[in-house]
Amino acid sequence: MVRHSYSFHAGVIWLSIDVLRLRCPDCELTFTHDFELGLQRKSTFFFRKSIVDRCHGRPLSQVAKEYDIAYTTLERWYYLMTAEDVKARIRSAKRICIDEFALRKGHYYAIAALDADTGQVLYIETGRNKETVESVLNAIGQKAQTVITDTAAFMAKAIQTVLPEAEHVLDRFHLIQFCTEALRRRRKYLIEAKSHFKSRFIDRCLSIPPEDLTEEEQGFVREWLEEDWHTKTLYYFLQHVRFVLKSNQFIQAKRRFDELIQRFSFHSCGAVARIIKTFTQRYEAFLDTIISPYSNGIMEGTNNKIKLIKRRGYGYRNEQNLFHRICLETGSHDFW
Repeated sequence: MVRHSYSFHAGVIWLSIDVLRLRCPDCELTFTHDFELGLQRKSTFFFRKSIVDRCHGRPLSQVAKEYDIAYTTLERWYYLMTAEDVKARIRSAKRICIDEFALRKGHYYAIAALDADTGQVLYIETGRNKETVESVLNAIGQKAQTVITDTAAFMAKAIQTVLPEAEHVLDRFHLIQFCTEALRRRRKYLIEAKSHFKSRFIDRCLSIPPEDLTEEEQGFVREWLEEDWHTKTLYYFLQHVRFVLKSNQFIQAKRRFDELIQRFSFHSCGAVARIIKTFTQRYEAFLDTIISPYSNGIMEGTNNKIKLIKRRGYGYRNEQNLFHRICLETGSHDFW
């Protein structure tokens, strides 16, 4: 008697078959004929595969309790069967997003590579340095045409080493973040000047485009800009950066970007001068970012899903099992 399937109305569906023990006439070794059912103790391969498919998006402990299967048995089935599926996902993607996420915040990190077209995590490697990124790029393949990352310098060096011909696009969010973080550092002055305003309200009003604010909020912003010269300079610089990012053509983007650098280079505001220096050092990458339709937003959303997977599993003893789970839980479910 072996378990072959499961029905919500009938429960486990058993098969009663006669297992044949045969002897090879040449080597005289005995073997079992399982009728290609993939017998393993008291279950068939079809039963194990159907139970494993029900684990996607759910905790293993919950599935084990629902189908009356030992947790360790279900865990072994899951990671043995899904290891091959994870390898099948590693293909030559044309557009790749690369970002880091925390295995243990402040201690251990890992680098994840994601297919920008399908949203599937292709490969994960423990570490956060140039060698780790190179290992990820070598594992995925050499056919990547576009690589989207944040502004980390070690990622740029790794891409230049492994994929020198690929287009390196920086995430637009991080370009805006340069300015919003500088504005946030100035909020201490605003809090002292207007103590009845909350810091989050101030950050929101200064980071959102003026056309998206109400008339009352626009009045508050005008008052704050008149009180502090540095805040005023950073605010206008942020709006100029947004204007540059709205460019549609390469010539237009280059002209606006050059005007931005020329206007704010060697500015008396130290924060603006440092940001412009960063733009100048990564001139080609920032220029490609302006005209590229791709961003790292899908990767940032996947990072939130990774956090959910870690919380749902209450921690993982084996990091490789966590990486398999992440690869299987992300992207299109048509893969199954």
